[in-house]
Amino acid sequence: MAATISHDSLGTSAFTEKNELVMNGGQPCVFWSFRTRDLENWLTTLEEVITMEANTSHRYYLEHIYFSLKAAYTKHQKQHEEIVTEAPSEEDLMEYLAAYAASVVAGL
Repeated sequence: MAATISHDSLGTSAFTEKNELVMNGGQPCVFWSFRTRDLENWLTTLEEVITMEANTSHRYYLEHIYFSLKAAYTKHQKQHEEIVTEAPSEEDLMEYLAAYAASVVAGL
């Protein structure tokens, strides 16, 4: 399979051979995975620093980062629910839930 480039009313979109989005609607983008624990910590930190007077000149960008990370975290929650409700078998579901619980307990 080769890279894919498509054009629509929003602009050009491009995907790598591995179906990774590189451009969306004419704007270059990057998709990256984050650990949910890191996301939680970053969101908490941003909530604290956004309102600090010293950060006033950066508030717009800090809020943009915050809401982008918040959207990523919300997406993870939806994907988690999808796995829980659509697991191929009960054995797969139990294995997934055990691994998920172990990572939460370990603080990962």
